[in-house]
Amino acid sequence: VKKSAKQALRAKTPDELKAEAGSLQGDMLKARISTTLEGKRLGIRTRASRRQIARINTLLRERELAAAKAKAN
Repeated sequence: VKKSAKQALRAKTPDELKAEAGSLQGDMLKARISTTLEGKRLGIRTRASRRQIARINTLLRERELAAAKAKAN
């Protein structure tokens, strides 16, 4: 992912990130269903979606840990 895409993710609020992750998970579910019913191949799109979801979850966890550390101090 380009640095600008990562910076765009970092600029989003936690609620926006959670919404985006949910949207990507929904898209992946629809793709799996269409694969089963229509025999379409998923291709590289699912890998990109999984990685994007992982990036979002990582950012959310980093923010969570930073908030906990700030609260402890």
